[in-house]
Formats: sequence, structure tokens, C-alpha cells
Amino acid sequence: MSEYFRYLRGIIDACDAITAKEIVEDERSDYLGFFKATLYFHDGTVLHVREYVFTRFGVERETYVYHYQDENNNRIFRYDNTEHFPDLPNFPHHKHTSKNVIATSVPTLEEVLKEITQLKRP
Repeated sequence: MSEYFRYLRGIIDACDAITAKEIVEDERSDYLGFFKATLYFHDGTVLHVREYVFTRFGVERETYVYHYQDENNNRIFRYDNTEHFPDLPNFPHHKHTSKNVIATSVPTLEEVLKEITQLKRP
């Protein structure tokens, strides 16, 4: 578990767009843990990260949320696997945009940070 948490911290530390961070790591056993982070960007936007992870046979994210919002707390997008859109392809994985909910594959933190940095390019 600690190796996976170290991996996530490395991804966060490598992202130059992040100006501040709050990270909570809860190793509930050798194979079960909860990772929570709040990542602040220079333009006032914030990414809230939550992963509940099982690592005994590889990395399995039992639940995940990547919630990106603007400086006024308005959602820009949110990826999660909460089981509340059963008719979407690839259920339960989906993405909330500012206006819609769409089916998506399971994103990684690295992919989400890349998406955010691409949104910030002129």
C-alpha cells in the first residue's frame, strides 16, 4: 500500500501546475488503503481526489472520485464510479461535465492531471 501511495505522491509532485496540496493517507492494512488529496492550482481551481484501493493482486480502485472545480466551487468535471447511472455504457464508470454525464473508461490520477493542464493551455 505504501508503495502505491508513494507513486501517487510522485505524480502530484511532478505536476508543475499544482501550487499547494493537502494529502491524507490511511493504510488500513498491508493491502487496503484510502488516499485523499486536495490539489490547488495557480488559477484558483481545485482538484479533490479520493481513492479507496486494494493492492493485494495489483492495484484495484474499489471507489474513486476526481472532482475538479473552479474558484467559485462550480464543477468543471468529475470522474467517479458511484453506481447511479446504470444505463451508461461501461457502468459504473462515468464523467460529470458542467452539463452532462457521459460514459468513460477508468481514469488514472496522471490522466486527470494531464487533462487539467491541457485545459489550462491557451
